[in-house]
Amino acid sequence: MIQTLKTTLPLAAALMLAAAPAAYAQNLLIRGGTIHTGVEARPTAEVVVVRDGRIAYVGPESGAPSAEGLEAVDLKGATLFPGFTDGHAHLDGIGWREMTLNLEGAASIVEAMARLTAWAEAHPEGVIVGRGWIETHWPEKRFLTAADLDAAAPGRVVVLSRADGHARVASSAALAAAGIDATTPTPSGGEILKDAEGQPTGLLVDGAMALLEGLAPEADAAATREAYRAGFNVYARYGWTGVHFMSAPWKDVPLLEASVGRV
Repeated sequence: MIQTLKTTLPLAAALMLAAAPAAYAQNLLIRGGTIHTGVEARPTAEVVVVRDGRIAYVGPESGAPSAEGLEAVDLKGATLFPGFTDGHAHLDGIGWREMTLNLEGAASIVEAMARLTAWAEAHPEGVIVGRGWIETHWPEKRFLTAADLDAAAPGRVVVLSRADGHARVASSAALAAAGIDATTPTPSGGEILKDAEGQPTGLLVDGAMALLEGLAPEADAAATREAYRAGFNVYARYGWTGVHFMSAPWKDVPLLEASVGRV
């Protein structure tokens, strides 16, 4: 039998199942490719039978139960694996990314800033919050700066979180609103990046990100629930079946527990 993996928060798996559309609960007969089981004694199988959205059988075709009422899926030589588990994810950040300015997949500073400009034009009022940028493979080979954000959304308060959640870049208006300047002490466990003249570049790392708290209105319970729903739906679309929710906010745990079965 294909084994399931435990999550950091046991309720995460239940929430993901609740988030998956009902159409996913199918009756299937899957065969015609390499099927990995995740079980050392029986590493591969010929057939997988799914009834009511749950795996009912994994093994040789000769021992499979009746296929009556099942939709046949021919893998056509493709490979089927047991469900993958994300070993490190911040579900709240993933959800908010989906609900705000989503910079995931931006291939350059130019592309990321084009998305910011488009968002600013579509949302002319309020603080702009976004997430998902990462400079690792950008041709510019550098972090975002306040100057980048200022050019893309002049005069706006903008805060954009790096994909890993360990850094945020703020516009000049955001830095001013948060009272961050060359004299601001660096918080413990964080860093305020500065240029050659000692001025903040706009990038705040780890503990320094707390200096930007309060710029955007705090989300209420309904909005937070929607953010988690959006995060779980991302994993459902990708076909992931488990997630280790790292640094889950304790204040959100009661909300998550209350949402089991109805996310």
